[in-house]
Amino acid sequence: MIDVRGLRASLLLGGSVAVLIATGAQAQTATPAAGQGDGNQAVSEVVVTGSRVPRAGFTAPTPVTILGADQLAKAAPSTMAESLRQLPALTNSSGPQRNSGTVQGGQSFLNLRSLGASRTLTLLDGRRVVATNLTGSVDVNMLPAGIVQRVEVVTGGASAAYGSDAVAGVVNFILDKQFEGVKGEVNLGSTDKGDNFERRATLSAGTAFAGGKGHVLISGDYFKSEGVAPGRRKWAQQGVGLINNPAGTPTFLLQNDVRTVGTYGGMVISASGGTAANNALFRGIQFLPGGVAAPYNFGALTTSTLQVGGDGVRTELIQEIQRPLERGSLFSRVSYDLADNINVYAEGMYGASTSTVNNTYNRHQTANPFTIQRDNAFLPTSVRNQMTAAGVTSLSMLRFSRERGFVTTTVDSETYRGVVGADATFGSLKANAYYQYGRTVQDNATNNDEITARFAQAIDAVVNPAGGQIVCRSSLTNPANGCVPFNVFGEGAPSEAALDWTRGVSASHAIVEQDVMAANLSGPLLEGWAGPIDFAVGAEYRVERAKVTADPLSQTGAFLFGNPSPWTGRYEVKEAYAELVVPLLKDLPLVESLELNAAGRITDYSTSGSVNTWKVGLSYRPFQDLRLRGTRSRDIRAPNLSELFQAGRQSTSTVTDPANGNTRVQGIPTYNTGNAVLQPEIADALTFGVIYSPSWLAGFNTSIDYYDIRIEDAIGNIGAQTAVDQCFAGVAAACPVVVRNGAGTIVQFNASPINLASAKTRGVDIEMGYQAPIQEWFGWGGSLHVRGLASYLAKQETTTPGAKPIDRAGEAGINPFPHWRGTAQVNYSLDRFASFLQVRYVGSGKYDVTRDTTIVPIDRIPAQAYLDGQVSYKVDIAGRDVDFYLNVRNILNNQPPFSPSDGNVPVAVNTTLHDVFGRMFRLGARFRF
Repeated sequence: MIDVRGLRASLLLGGSVAVLIATGAQAQTATPAAGQGDGNQAVSEVVVTGSRVPRAGFTAPTPVTILGADQLAKAAPSTMAESLRQLPALTNSSGPQRNSGTVQGGQSFLNLRSLGASRTLTLLDGRRVVATNLTGSVDVNMLPAGIVQRVEVVTGGASAAYGSDAVAGVVNFILDKQFEGVKGEVNLGSTDKGDNFERRATLSAGTAFAGGKGHVLISGDYFKSEGVAPGRRKWAQQGVGLINNPAGTPTFLLQNDVRTVGTYGGMVISASGGTAANNALFRGIQFLPGGVAAPYNFGALTTSTLQVGGDGVRTELIQEIQRPLERGSLFSRVSYDLADNINVYAEGMYGASTSTVNNTYNRHQTANPFTIQRDNAFLPTSVRNQMTAAGVTSLSMLRFSRERGFVTTTVDSETYRGVVGADATFGSLKANAYYQYGRTVQDNATNNDEITARFAQAIDAVVNPAGGQIVCRSSLTNPANGCVPFNVFGEGAPSEAALDWTRGVSASHAIVEQDVMAANLSGPLLEGWAGPIDFAVGAEYRVERAKVTADPLSQTGAFLFGNPSPWTGRYEVKEAYAELVVPLLKDLPLVESLELNAAGRITDYSTSGSVNTWKVGLSYRPFQDLRLRGTRSRDIRAPNLSELFQAGRQSTSTVTDPANGNTRVQGIPTYNTGNAVLQPEIADALTFGVIYSPSWLAGFNTSIDYYDIRIEDAIGNIGAQTAVDQCFAGVAAACPVVVRNGAGTIVQFNASPINLASAKTRGVDIEMGYQAPIQEWFGWGGSLHVRGLASYLAKQETTTPGAKPIDRAGEAGINPFPHWRGTAQVNYSLDRFASFLQVRYVGSGKYDVTRDTTIVPIDRIPAQAYLDGQVSYKVDIAGRDVDFYLNVRNILNNQPPFSPSDGNVPVAVNTTLHDVFGRMFRLGARFRF
């Protein structure tokens, strides 16, 4: 049974007791030796992420959700990131799912309140971690999962306590630094379709030395997932997408089998040189294997880039449903007591990950066709004769080059982190100081990438009159240029030599570094009228820097995709903070206790100057069963290195163009750059809530918290579709993003972050937990814990300067912002047997709040629930307990609701919100001795 004193201590932490009840965990106080953790240690040692002040009885006013290691393992035994995604506040955290971008490279970044990973501060034992990506975020799967004791999630502003980036909150991974013994886990996983095969192994060991003065700890983690191939689910084979409606209303039709106009062997879309009538005769000639000319089937509802059915390309069969990933990490720590009151330590961490994913095909679409002249040496004779007779001199063609397969992106990352520090006590005061250095090396390669200038040369193939051989036209005047002629007529027609000449690797090499020096002091300040007044003060100096190099061809924009540009960036941060906990009243009628928690921080950025952050909170307990809490804070986020200094990288976008009859256009080049004049964004956060632990119902606890976060000068990109719509509506700030040619056709997007007018989010979090007295009720043995978490999103609003706000709260279609999300869990254990059951709920919502059914014929996305479960049994092997378990995700094999994407690749479901695997089995074993 759970220790009542442990439950009470968890209340003092100011966090969600429901989480602790659900896991059967007891209150986490000072890190227990050898995994003792009996909840009876001195509460004075407690340091909770919501505050830097350690003190017995401190009821932090900031909402903190605490998840024990056992809870994380049951929720999802694959990765910590997947476990944390079960929290409604973290549901939209990214991972290796489809359409998650290629720069991310399979990494998993936490995203509180759906405000973006850059606004969630990830800590390891209260200290920052070097970014594992140029976007400034931390891949949480690099952290030492094998010795994570608990995770504390602060869902409120925490910049005053922890600094920049904590606008949405903080996720702090607390390690079991004094673990002794050996423990480990192995598991294998697969879906019932026989894919997404996973394997994972962790091993950790710790021991004391020098008569208990020293301690050494080491932990390793390995994970590999083979992913889910394209089209391996029925919903991924439908090609569902939006296409223009020739009847006018609604503007778009939602159709199955939407294809992109084009073929793998090439097709003609227009001709030049003849009369308009004669030129039109050539539209729709395609080339089959062997260069055989045949009519192209345009299917139905054809636009310039899309069609339903026919001979088009099924682009939904390109990207993996789940992207493959392999990673490993190693963590070590050594500590030693120099004296009874001084402990020194050193930590080292290494993590590596690699992922190669499908990107697209080398493609020439309507936005970038190529030209074939009448004297092209590979042109089928029948077509050349037809051109001659019609007076046509050239053909404009499309082609998806499937030779050598996809354009793939490989991201290899290595992260190193070292920390040296000391903890000391001086009477009742506690002090610590440390220095840490972190370094991430990331190589990003776009493979099998077309070199556009070489392709243009190679397809202009002619017969050399001197020798009769086929050569590039450019080689007639420059025979040593190396050009190899490329046959575009029919799939498989180009030679290997031609492919070698026209393909390459667009590559970048990035180094991200972080230096941090910090010192903190905390303890009692003086005895106040209602109890001791405690404080914490500290200072920090931090340097963030990055350097990106790129291959010579990419620097000239030579490739069809990628083309990273070299850049360097650096900034320094100087910070100082102070925090107070002041008991105001106690032991009065209707005032058992009233405490004030206040903090302030001054931060100076070398790039943008000084900014102040602060927090004021109250914790009020009118009587034993009830506690009220509230916090008002000012938080900041400074632009990261990529947002400031990135020199450029190319991607593609798909939009609907209202300036051209709402035509849907695919494959528009998009150039992403930084903005050196960005200013820090300023957030005002308000939270208030209630915790109720009725004495008349022992074991039951509930909390309800309201949050309201308003960000001014929010840093963000104007999305391509938003920019097109707002520029069309007359919003001047959006127009520089959209580049049109003389005919008014969109030919390019310039994606650069700006300080938007504002971003706002508002909602309510509800948590409940109950330890049911089943022995009293039914006479059963064992323990039964029930837990529920739910979040209601009332507002998710962004505003571009000069435009009306767009509130996407309640949208569950093209964006993942339904009003309701929740998780309910039941844990039952008896002796060696344990079971776990979980329901994940994703609420219904609008498909797109900015477009009604006169524009798109889909209004709402239905709700969906997924049932997960686990059973485990401890087996005695050679005197040691080994816990064998079977975990099943999505037991009922519920399919994601139909929710088509609005991007480059038609996808039938929202892959961020919903389960895309189907039923998933994981079988594993845990041991400890």
